[in-house]
Amino acid sequence: MRRISHHRRKGLTFSFQFPILFLFILVSACGPQKGKLRIYGEFENLPHADVLLYSKDGGLPVPLDTIHIRKGRFDYQTAPDDAEPHTYILVYPNFSTLTFMARRGTEVRIQGDALSLSQVNVEGADSVIRQEKKSGKAQIAIGRPLPKSKIIKQKKDAYLLIGFMADWKYGSSQVSFHIRRALDEHPDSLTAFTYLLDIDKTNIKPVDKAYEERWQTYCDFRGWSGPLLARYGIRNIPLFILVDPKGKVVAMGSDYNRDIKAAVERVP
Repeated sequence: MRRISHHRRKGLTFSFQFPILFLFILVSACGPQKGKLRIYGEFENLPHADVLLYSKDGGLPVPLDTIHIRKGRFDYQTAPDDAEPHTYILVYPNFSTLTFMARRGTEVRIQGDALSLSQVNVEGADSVIRQEKKSGKAQIAIGRPLPKSKIIKQKKDAYLLIGFMADWKYGSSQVSFHIRRALDEHPDSLTAFTYLLDIDKTNIKPVDKAYEERWQTYCDFRGWSGPLLARYGIRNIPLFILVDPKGKVVAMGSDYNRDIKAAVERVP
């Protein structure tokens, strides 16, 4: 009889502790850990995707990170470097953005339909700024003058080869390779300009001294939020643009060999 009662007590003790342990694990998994910010939610019509998240003011351990959406859901946690609100920019697959401010110890829930990102609901953030997908009407087009900009300066009587790129974007390494080769082939009639969408200064590599006078680079460390990108209607990188000495766009595209090479070969 004693043995039976002993086993019953052990069984009762286990069955009583198990739901408590399960509840503790469940609560711990749902909320943000101490000192962290939780960003989570779900999207309809977006079952599987990777979106970029970046912060320039200490909101992330590294300026740029990736949030993985699986089966329409995502759950991400980060540890801001202090208790103040930080700015976060979420870049959707169509390159429209969602900017919000949030602080550690809180939860930001993002929920909506990928077919209408301007209507996404955001809860728990200190403030929210939405930027809809840029117009499909290109601001630059072959045969038209390149819109003037204080950033991009073209030398007189020279063609200009422009490349938009970023260290974090696959395929961007080819931009510098093709520009360098084009400059070597046309040393007297071609200049170059690269616009970098990086947000980490450590990723910026200086131009070789041999090209300093003919190759300009620019980066404002704002990623897709740069005003020039919105003005030109640029929605994807890498991208090449070739401009003739009169400022007219003669070729443009993402594939150098397919879209640009033939036009560059016609440069005197």
